[in-house]
Amino acid sequence: MDKRASLIQALQTEMKRAALGTYPACIDSFARLWDYEFGSFDQLPPEIERLLANRAAELGLMDDF
Repeated sequence: MDKRASLIQALQTEMKRAALGTYPACIDSFARLWDYEFGSFDQLPPEIERLLANRAAELGLMDDF
């Protein structure tokens, strides 16, 4: 399994185990790690892109879509 697939799988596993209130921290952590490892958010599956976009909108980093 390549590094991208491994990180995506780790996020999905973490989200399944996480309590509802800890979802934002999981998403933030994933985003920081992904950015550090790859420098961009290219090649993310659509469902992960939506999670990141929703989180960015919650933080006021982008307009709601």
